[in-house]
Amino acid sequence: MKKVYTLEDLKTRFVKQEIVSSIQCGGNRRAGLDTLKKTSGTGWSCGAMSNAKWGGVWLRDILTDCGLTDPDAAGVEHVQFEAIEGVMASIPVEKAVSTFGDTLVAYEMNDVEIPREHGYPVRAIVPGHVGIRNVKWLSSIQTSDEESQGPWQRGLAYKGFGPYVTDVKGIDLDAIYSVQEMPIQSAIVEPLPDSKVEGNCEVTVRGFAWSGGGRGIVRVDVSGDGGETWCQAELTEGSEQKPNRAWAWTFWEADVMVPANKIGSTIELCCKATDVSYNVQPEQVQPIWNLRGLNNNSWHRVAVKVVEDE
Repeated sequence: MKKVYTLEDLKTRFVKQEIVSSIQCGGNRRAGLDTLKKTSGTGWSCGAMSNAKWGGVWLRDILTDCGLTDPDAAGVEHVQFEAIEGVMASIPVEKAVSTFGDTLVAYEMNDVEIPREHGYPVRAIVPGHVGIRNVKWLSSIQTSDEESQGPWQRGLAYKGFGPYVTDVKGIDLDAIYSVQEMPIQSAIVEPLPDSKVEGNCEVTVRGFAWSGGGRGIVRVDVSGDGGETWCQAELTEGSEQKPNRAWAWTFWEADVMVPANKIGSTIELCCKATDVSYNVQPEQVQPIWNLRGLNNNSWHRVAVKVVEDE
């Protein structure tokens, strides 16, 4: 069944729903992988991620209104999105129709209409999934027994490979699963790299943590000596989310003692998070390096300079 909805239809014919969701680019922290070996993509640090409150219509309500009540009987395996400018991406139908999946066709961002640069008039919000599935400037939605066509779904762009793959020649890209849910992640945002901290004093370390699939954060560990010793951070805003529907990032902070004997040297602050499924970030980038530079979730490290107490 084909139906056409105007923006006014979405606002008046369906019950408005709201979620708070973080959106992370698959290449977030790609720069960390590039320190080992150059990848194919923009060398993002940890800033290719954002968080907002979204208002709109559950995708499942729209699909039900179009007559999709039994995806298995209808042979539907994927829901495809297409943007006005031609981007095509898709998600598994299970995510689209789940009452716990919270996939949204959004027309508001932070209680106002979505800014043009963020997808006005409507966009897909697929919480817990890689940013490209959150298609902006949405023009059509289609159910199908296959994924979307195009480079953002079937091409090299969002395919994960092992660290031994340096060339895709001879590789059947269609056989490689496209990135959907993302792995456990955390990053330090304070202090900044190369900041000065005082020896024989505590330094407050702050950051965020997030895990794909709505998996809530249960712990963040912070080290002031490159991982030799650890302390547990306090989870703050975001920690109140439901354990398996934690779509937004969780903030954290910890006070770390800087030894007096490190004055005049550089120390490495690092963090690692654990989610409700007890997935933990890997220590190094070597085992997770990949050609496209996707899903770098190794320990985040920030080098700071230790100075005398002023």
